[in-house]
Amino acid sequence: MGGGITGLSTALELLERGKRVIVCEAMTIGAGTTGGSSAHLDAHPEIGPVKLISRLGIEDAAKYTSMRLRAIDVIEHRATAGCAFQRVPAYFYSENPAHEKRLRDASQAAGQLGLDVQWCDSVPIASAVCGYAIANMARIDILQYLHELADAVEAAGGVIYENTMVSGPVEKHPAELETTSTCTVGAERVTGKVTFDDVVCAVHCNDTSAQQLYLQTPAYQSYVIAARIKESLPDALFWDDSEPYFYVRRATNDGMTILAGGCDHRTGAGDELAAMAELRKWLQDRFDVEEIVSQWSAELFEPTDGLPFIGRAPGMENVWIATGLSGVGLTLGTAAGWVIADLISGNDVELADVLCPSRVSLSSLGDVVSEGVTTAANYAERVLPKNKVDADSLAPGEGAVGTCDGVQMAICRDREGCLHRLDPICTHMGGVVRWNPLEQTWDCPVHGGRFAADGSRLYGPPESGLDDIGS
Repeated sequence: MGGGITGLSTALELLERGKRVIVCEAMTIGAGTTGGSSAHLDAHPEIGPVKLISRLGIEDAAKYTSMRLRAIDVIEHRATAGCAFQRVPAYFYSENPAHEKRLRDASQAAGQLGLDVQWCDSVPIASAVCGYAIANMARIDILQYLHELADAVEAAGGVIYENTMVSGPVEKHPAELETTSTCTVGAERVTGKVTFDDVVCAVHCNDTSAQQLYLQTPAYQSYVIAARIKESLPDALFWDDSEPYFYVRRATNDGMTILAGGCDHRTGAGDELAAMAELRKWLQDRFDVEEIVSQWSAELFEPTDGLPFIGRAPGMENVWIATGLSGVGLTLGTAAGWVIADLISGNDVELADVLCPSRVSLSSLGDVVSEGVTTAANYAERVLPKNKVDADSLAPGEGAVGTCDGVQMAICRDREGCLHRLDPICTHMGGVVRWNPLEQTWDCPVHGGRFAADGSRLYGPPESGLDDIGS
């Protein structure tokens, strides 16, 4: 289940082990989170090298880092020249001189993990005061790579069905799952079944009945801007030590078009327009921007203990999952491919216990509780009084949840001026959706479900759209 980098990588690994494989993708190849990636390929720990060592110990922390380094090698091996794969250095830096000791400690720890690091008193990006370089990281045209990965799956004998939604597994040992076409044939949606020995949930989010994974992988929204600048950016990956951090890299070989990202916040629980404005200001304060070419956001699922969940789904026998890949799903999704394929094949897997989706990390319980506050607050909205919404006052592109004509609803006027009145309750587990004016979507803060302005399902755990309650 899932035709992004995780699903396709797993499919290819299974095919190479002699398995028969079918890939079902709810949309089209490249239409999900992978396609919205800024395509950094690095092995630097998302939680930082010092914290990773503290959490795992030096031996397992080094193995985890080695796994991600191997993933970059695998991507390089599979990519053709058309994917524009390029080895480049990466720089982790600070704009605050007071942070130098902290970065020096991180640099030393990164070296202990097996990364090729070098301290830099001068980092080649505006406003940086210190940092360290990491050799042999990479960048890639991720959409081209994804389509080539799909071609490789089919060439190896795999079958890919696009626009095919598969219901999430709930039984301990399922043998079949319902399928539904996400595009109509005539006026109907085609339904069916898929049968299997093993099923891999590679849809980025938790798509199983394992409730603990929802608590351990809260959904976040992250923002990206593509911009043309007047002076070329050095060919490297850059990210700072802000919380959340900002990052930037070349989007074109000449360095005159760049990708910048950051300003992450819980899905449905932040100010999307303000987040994009903050990213734009950060970019314009540091670069001579000629033109904003494009801007978008993508959803990611942050593991509360800082490590991905890859392996057998909790409480299940033949259901496998990869989720909580944070903002580095290209390397972790690639690694998940061989980890899950080896587990299905009965092979021993290094770090299987560290990555196990059934693990409970005592060190992250505080983070689980903290993230759960957002969920609890959202459920409370179902019983608290709602503001009144005047449908006639909504301008194109505006939306709100509230009471309209005596009925609680999610109501918006899309950019074409069409009014949509919807049930505000998410069809997954009953959260209250919120209007996202930047993406023109209804987003659920509980588990990250996203719906189009007209209520149709876009992404995340929900398997159906919001109900239309009419005029």
